[in-house]
Amino acid sequence: MKETSDLYTIPVYKLQLVQEGQATIIPVVGPAELAFHLKEIAMADREHMVVVFLDTKNRPIGRQVVSIGTLNATLVHPREIFKAALIAGGSGANSVILGHNHPSGDVTPSREDDEVTRKIARAGVLLCIPLVDHVILAPDGGFYSYKNDRPDCLDGGGEL
Repeated sequence: MKETSDLYTIPVYKLQLVQEGQATIIPVVGPAELAFHLKEIAMADREHMVVVFLDTKNRPIGRQVVSIGTLNATLVHPREIFKAALIAGGSGANSVILGHNHPSGDVTPSREDDEVTRKIARAGVLLCIPLVDHVILAPDGGFYSYKNDRPDCLDGGGEL
């Protein structure tokens, strides 16, 4: 046994998801409904990344803003996307949808948007929580859907 001088204290954690509020939504069956649901995010003056948690029937069971950035960029990491997804709704999300806004109004994905989407899709495959779509939102209600326009970015292939 080690001497008592070698002992130190570590924190003991309890993980708990805290509800910040409520949102009344319509069923999300595609990117148009998600764009409608996240219209307040679409109109923000800085980029926001939001994750929507879905149950086994692809119904939303919660959402979380995971990053707020600058006029034309926001940092996001798979760890932030899946942290709450693992415990959302009590038993965890079955899948997730990402949404983020482009304050410029141009919903064309950047190279960074493509890279982040691929990275999060790969992490989702490993965690068995697939990324169903990533929707880029514009202030005028326009949107871009990876599921509709670039599904290869959602397949989860490649390296993390």
